[in-house]
Amino acid sequence: MAPPHQFQSHGSEALCCRLSSVVAAKRPNVAGFASLTPMWAGIAGTVVNNGTSFEVAISVHDSVYNTDFASALVPYDATEPDAQSEAIEKHVISTICKFSTEHLCKFLGAGVTLSLLKEVRAILIRQLRR
Repeated sequence: MAPPHQFQSHGSEALCCRLSSVVAAKRPNVAGFASLTPMWAGIAGTVVNNGTSFEVAISVHDSVYNTDFASALVPYDATEPDAQSEAIEKHVISTICKFSTEHLCKFLGAGVTLSLLKEVRAILIRQLRR
């Protein structure tokens, strides 16, 4: 088990500044759109700490290189599988959405490990909808 790790990369300040100037009252002559960088995610998860926690790790990569990763521990209770599944799913979706918003990227696909898929069956359906 690795210690929890947050994403280290940050979105481009120049791009954020340019985009924020589009909504300002006195706007410069700048295009109001931004192109989204295509990215992919690898998502893994397993029960750790004698069944008390569920570690979720997300690796973000472009088509060639791993660009960033994060891992977190989600409290785990095997007696309530539906609530547990929802908590893990919510964590994964919110982490990916936050990264996507901060870095102006679009996730084109995600690989999910079997151990995570056994715990959270609906995660693939939710990802495909987004």
